[in-house]
Amino acid sequence: MFPEYINQLFYLVGQAVVLLVVLILVLSIIVALLVLYSFKTGNFFAARYMLLGIILLENVVKTLFWIFRADDSIVDDVGVRLRNYVNSKEFLKTPYSERFIFMPQCVRSTQCPAKLTPEGIKCVNCGRCNVGEAEKYAESLGYRFFIVPGSSFIKRMIKKYRPRAIVGVGCHMEIKEGLDLCHRYGIPARGVPLLTSGCVATTLDWDQFYEAINEEEPL
Repeated sequence: MFPEYINQLFYLVGQAVVLLVVLILVLSIIVALLVLYSFKTGNFFAARYMLLGIILLENVVKTLFWIFRADDSIVDDVGVRLRNYVNSKEFLKTPYSERFIFMPQCVRSTQCPAKLTPEGIKCVNCGRCNVGEAEKYAESLGYRFFIVPGSSFIKRMIKKYRPRAIVGVGCHMEIKEGLDLCHRYGIPARGVPLLTSGCVATTLDWDQFYEAINEEEPL
């Protein structure tokens, strides 16, 4: 038998664990409901706290979606939109000439003739996909446009050129990692998710992309 004070300690620790589990569950349910609300309405309530909740409780929230047979990719989608919303004010303050675009190579045509260079894959605007047209338009606004050959490329370009704002295209996981990277460097960024993920021939909502890069701070 344990001494009485040890039993009391175990009892208090057990109570604390139960209370912590209940608190996490309650907070996760609140975050899940807020995610559903934002997904359906496009509005955000207490955006920064909601984003913090998604970051800290993502696995529990996704489990709740799975239990209730809801699509847990909604959590990723709302998470990206929340990050974009939180970053929007500082992003829009940045002139086009100091913004960078990082486009994943998987959006290219499978017959793409572009070559790899130290500055990424250099588009030759062959017309086989929409990337060349997007690059031409973005550069006409003042953006620097890069086609990303690998995951370490973005960090290398950030260290080399120190952009003041970034637009990144990718799957939800890539965008989440990219936005976290930009946050560590103090760079306001926005993500544009792919419609389909994969290593080749992915698809993108180009209207959404052009909308994302066209915004500037209102006069």
